[in-house]
Amino acid sequence: MRAITWRHAAGLIRAHPASFFASLAGYVFFFALSLAPGLITRGVFDSLSGHAPAGFNVWTLIGLMLALELARYATLYGAGVLFNVFSYASEAVLKGNMLGWLVGAPGPRQLPGSTGEAVSRFRDDPLETVGLATILIVSPQIFAGAAGFAIMLTINAPIALLVVPPVVATVVVTYLLTRGIQRYRKAAREATAQVTGFIGETFGAVQAVKLAGAEGRVVGRLAELNDTRRAASVNDLMFTTGLATFNTNLAALGAGCVLLLAAQAMRAGAFTVGDFTLFANYLALATATPLIVGQVLAIERQSRVSIDRMRAIADGAPPLGLVARPRAHKAAPAARAEGLDALTVHGLTRRHPSSGRGVADVDLTLRRGGFTVVTGPVGAGKTTLVRSLLGLIPRDAGEIAWNGAAVADPSTFLVPPRCAYTAQAPRLFSETLRENVLMGADPGDERLAAAIELAVFEDDVAGFEQGLATRVGARGVTLSGGQLQRAAAARMFVRSPDLLIFDDLSSALDVDTEALLWGRLFDAGQRTCLAVSHRREALRRAGEILVLDEGRVIARGDAQALLAACPLFQRIWGEEAALRG
Repeated sequence: MRAITWRHAAGLIRAHPASFFASLAGYVFFFALSLAPGLITRGVFDSLSGHAPAGFNVWTLIGLMLALELARYATLYGAGVLFNVFSYASEAVLKGNMLGWLVGAPGPRQLPGSTGEAVSRFRDDPLETVGLATILIVSPQIFAGAAGFAIMLTINAPIALLVVPPVVATVVVTYLLTRGIQRYRKAAREATAQVTGFIGETFGAVQAVKLAGAEGRVVGRLAELNDTRRAASVNDLMFTTGLATFNTNLAALGAGCVLLLAAQAMRAGAFTVGDFTLFANYLALATATPLIVGQVLAIERQSRVSIDRMRAIADGAPPLGLVARPRAHKAAPAARAEGLDALTVHGLTRRHPSSGRGVADVDLTLRRGGFTVVTGPVGAGKTTLVRSLLGLIPRDAGEIAWNGAAVADPSTFLVPPRCAYTAQAPRLFSETLRENVLMGADPGDERLAAAIELAVFEDDVAGFEQGLATRVGARGVTLSGGQLQRAAAARMFVRSPDLLIFDDLSSALDVDTEALLWGRLFDAGQRTCLAVSHRREALRRAGEILVLDEGRVIARGDAQALLAACPLFQRIWGEEAALRG
């Protein structure tokens, strides 16, 4: 796992090599210049004490010192700017690849937890992973410290060697405690994700909370989660800060011992004043080495946690898929290739692991221009059938073919312009109605208006004060259930797909609006549709109806034939009539 962690860091560097290596060069120059002040200070004090080398005087050395300091900090500023460029660009790479894999990768995609928890992973974990790469940028400080240590050895080796034990102790202690670092960081991240997820779910269920009178209990639960998060974060912070404090104090103790012995050597005449000032100057560089090594080891462990969490979002991605170099291109829609003549499904089976319910051995043929309806009681497996057909959830068995050619991955094949789908509970974004219908498409105003009309939505849009520019709120909260369904239908129609799949599209529509919608849909031309519905208007128009019960097709035919031969369909037909009064 350590190897894969460092390979991710290397991948981020490969994605943005220019900013990384330019910043690295700046830090190399900065820390190389950091050696000069010690030598100059030594020269100044030796000069003041009568040991100045020929050709230099105090004022020359002081002027050189000022020039070097200006150069150092100008270099540090430039390197810092490049450091930030690399850091932000690397975060963008990680987040972009996570999102790209989540929404665009083949096969069904599911979040490892709640939406809020996913937000936490996008927000927090990339920064931790970038930290492992960016800390390498300041690694030149280690080499500067080593060079300073070498110079100190040439002056007085026994005293200089006192720097070594703190370095060794820091590395050993940090290594021994890295398991704790990883454990506490994982607990803190999980606790934060719990809070974020709960808040997200609460915002999406405000009405349910109010109707249940559960406001107090919701607030209490949030307080419990926050207490857990606080405790986990405190443990993580105390452990990490405690380790850093130990390393700092150990380094300071070693530096103090060096300076005390150096002072004694100076009194004995074995040290010049300049030698002492050089030791004092280089100790900061030399003793920073264990701190940096400790930070690298700690961040490496913390990055493991973050990489695991991000890879759970990008489940199935290659080992280094998170740090793949981004490519600037506009995603092209699926090629229409061959228009639909027939979509055939044979032996489709999907059982939910937790309950064992689902669908089994479903055969289905959708022919061009046909209207097929799937109906059945609640829990019969209607939605499972549609979602597994589209590849939104994995199927356990079964074959799908488009015009006789096998469809290996329906999740990427059955998309516009081949196929469009509206779920039982359509999702809209907190944007304008126009943006929710178009979703990045640019069909032109004429096709947009036609799609709105086809969805029987034109009167509603005209009644909105801002028309299509109306913002619909989170998940379309400002729209009624029927308006939400028709907005989602317009989103399908504007793409002119070969196959339309509806999951209970008209459940929130009144009888007249539903009849008008189906009428317009089939009057507009030859349409191929698969619909999940129990509504009479849809059942009357269907060329074929599949009756599902407990996940299996128990009958098929048109409405007239099923009314004569299928008791379950007779019950569904009667219950619908009773509901309509």
